Amino acid sequence: MKKAILSVSYGSSDESQIENTIDRVENEYRRTFPETEIRRAFTSRRVIEALRSAGTPVDTVPEALDRLCRDGFDHVYIQPTHIISGGEYDSIRDCAAAREDRFRVIRVGGPFLDGESDNEFVCRFFASRYGSAGQAIVLVGHGSDHPDNKKYGELQDTAKRLGFDEIFVMTLEASPSLDDILPEIRAAGFGKVRLIPLLFGAAGHAKRDIAGDRPESVASRFRAEGFEVESVVRGLGEYQEFAALYAAHLRRAAR
Repeated sequence: MKKAILSVSYGSSDESQIENTIDRVENEYRRTFPETEIRRAFTSRRVIEALRSAGTPVDTVPEALDRLCRDGFDHVYIQPTHIISGGEYDSIRDCAAAREDRFRVIRVGGPFLDGESDNEFVCRFFASRYGSAGQAIVLVGHGSDHPDNKKYGELQDTAKRLGFDEIFVMTLEASPSLDDILPEIRAAGFGKVRLIPLLFGAAGHAKRDIAGDRPESVASRFRAEGFEVESVVRGLGEYQEFAALYAAHLRRAAR
């Protein structure tokens, strides 16, 4: 039996981002599964082409799986770092399904928000880490037109059910939107908000679209509405607790 874990992310050409997020998560896999080889693949064609142009080899998911097959691995566990089961996640799953006959076992672990237990963990973590009297915690995801975008609304429902009335969930490009949650935050009496990216890495979206100074950024729009704003520019992959969450998803897939 020859086992491998394929770590899949959107990718980055920023070495510090890779070290702070992807490397952190993969090191957690090494600690959790010491006898299993770790391989890596990216899904962003733009990032892959940029890295290859700079002389850094990186595989797409199909290339990585084909390489694992050639190298004699028969048990392969794929763990994406995607937040929800959106279009890219579906493509990873389809790619694995198309190669089922090449491996004895090939399985795909769930995304970051994979169920109610994940939602509860995320809510408790952020409330504990960033909760402050009189300040709303706004978790900002990317958003998608994929049906699994509902996961953001489910995360909000979990926060309410657990009594974390200071937690609000929004997305940049779908629903719930900033316009959806603004009236709720104001009605709850909050004058301060803390913005936290619900993104694997704190790259362009976190720095520009959430915390940036442009008039259309989330931070600027809250300030324009009279709120005091604090931004946490840190991706989910930078927290050791969430690296452990991805490893837990791998354990679940292996079972």
